[in-house]
Amino acid sequence: MNIGIDMDGVLTDIQGFNMKHAPEFFLKNFGREVVDENPYDIRDIFDCTEEEFVHYWKKHLIKYAITEPARKDAKKVVNTLRKEGHKIFIISKRVFTCRKDFLGLFMRTIVRNWLWRNGIRYEEIVFCDNDIADSKGEACKEKKIDVMVDDEITNIEAIAPVSKVICFDVSYNRGYEATNVFRAHSWQEVHDIINVL
Repeated sequence: MNIGIDMDGVLTDIQGFNMKHAPEFFLKNFGREVVDENPYDIRDIFDCTEEEFVHYWKKHLIKYAITEPARKDAKKVVNTLRKEGHKIFIISKRVFTCRKDFLGLFMRTIVRNWLWRNGIRYEEIVFCDNDIADSKGEACKEKKIDVMVDDEITNIEAIAPVSKVICFDVSYNRGYEATNVFRAHSWQEVHDIINVL
């Protein structure tokens, strides 16, 4: 099978990173406290402005992109899937990776280096435009992805019409159910689900 795998929220725990770093940052810089711990987006967690959101990520993006470790068992499961004959495609909407300037090249290099350092091997990386809602659905269609592992509901809804989806369970997608969508709470569960599809 062709298996697509998202990065932020699936290979990494972006929510965990944000809940570790953002509360102190927003309180200290803007006097804001957590409004809701469950949303995917910092803007919703702190009910902050776009300017405050940008300020947070200017300070934390490189640290997150370089130092945030892979989730438990991600390396083991991805590499096991490859040994079992599946082809792995990293399909990501990581910010700035679609830019055609130095910043885009820099972010794509960070992604490739992070995957290498974390021992996650793959056939191909597909960088999708973060500003286009269905860009992951189009990528899955183009690459003939049989099953995609993702966490963000917007992406899952774009992918489900063209591929099976494993929704990686996090607080901001709990309760979401749809046709062609399976739920995994760990990387081991991802492997188990793929084995029965």
